[in-house]
Amino acid sequence: MAVINVTPDSFSDGGVSLDPRSAIEAAVAAVEAGAALIDLGAVSTRPGAATVSAAEEWRRLEPVLAPLRAAVPVPLSLDTTCGEVLARACEVGVDVLNDTSALADDPQLAMVAAEAGLPVVLMHRQGTPAHMQDDPRYDDVVSEVVHELQAAVERAVAAGIDRSQLLLDPGMGFGKRLADNLDLLGALPQLCALGQRLVLGCSRKAFLGAVSGADVHDREHGTTVTTVLAAQAGVDFVRVHDARAACQALAVLAAVTDRCPRGRRGQDGSAGSTSTADAPVQGG
Repeated sequence: MAVINVTPDSFSDGGVSLDPRSAIEAAVAAVEAGAALIDLGAVSTRPGAATVSAAEEWRRLEPVLAPLRAAVPVPLSLDTTCGEVLARACEVGVDVLNDTSALADDPQLAMVAAEAGLPVVLMHRQGTPAHMQDDPRYDDVVSEVVHELQAAVERAVAAGIDRSQLLLDPGMGFGKRLADNLDLLGALPQLCALGQRLVLGCSRKAFLGAVSGADVHDREHGTTVTTVLAAQAGVDFVRVHDARAACQALAVLAAVTDRCPRGRRGQDGSAGSTSTADAPVQGG
C-alpha cells in the first residue's frame, strides 16, 4: 500500500506531492515498482497535527482524485476520517476507506462506507493526532489494542459494514511509546489471528528513529525490517512510502521461503506471498 500525501505538513513527505502532477507521477511510479494499492491522503495525522476542515481537505483532494484514479490500475484507498469528504470522493471513485479513527471521529463516515460497500481499514489510535503523543499510557498494550480493535469491528458491523470487508491496523506511532510499538511488532502473529486482514504502517516513523538514531528521511532500512517482520507474521498489507524497497524485500523473502517450505509464512495472500497482485481487496 503506497502512500501518496497531498498535504503541506505530513511528517515525512509534506509538500512533496502537493502538485497534482507530482502526486500522479509518484503513484504511477509506486505501481510500476509493485504497489498493490495506492493510499491517498489530504490531511496529516502526524503527532501535533492541526485539525483541517472538510472544505480544505476536499480542496486538496479534488484536483488529484479523478486523474489519479484514471492513471493507476490498482485499488485506490482514501485516508480520511470525514464522512463528507468520503461521500464526495465516492462520486469520483475510491475503492477502500482507510480510517485512522476506526469510525470514531465522524458518525457519518460509517454510513457512507456501508452504502458504498467499501472495505474499511480500522486503525487503533489513542487520543487525537494533536495530543496523542503527549503522554500515551497502557497497562498491556497488546491486549488493549486487541480489545479496542475488536470493539471497532463490532461498531462497524452494527453500522452495516460486512465483517469480511474490515481490515485492522494496530496504529504504530498513534498514541504509542517506543516500547508499545516494539511490543506490537512482536505480537504481529497474535494480531493476525484475530480473524480480519491486517495492515501495518511503520514506514519512516519516529520509533524507528528512536531505535536507530536515523533522521526521518533516512529510515528506509528500518522500515524494510518491519516489512519483512510483517510478511513473516502473515500481515496482509504494509503501508509504505517507498514501494520499490518494500517489494524488493518481499521478493527476496518469497524466494527464500519458496525454497524452504517449512519456514514459509503468509500462504493465504498475505504480504509474505510471492505476488502482491493477488491482494484480496476489492472496491465497491
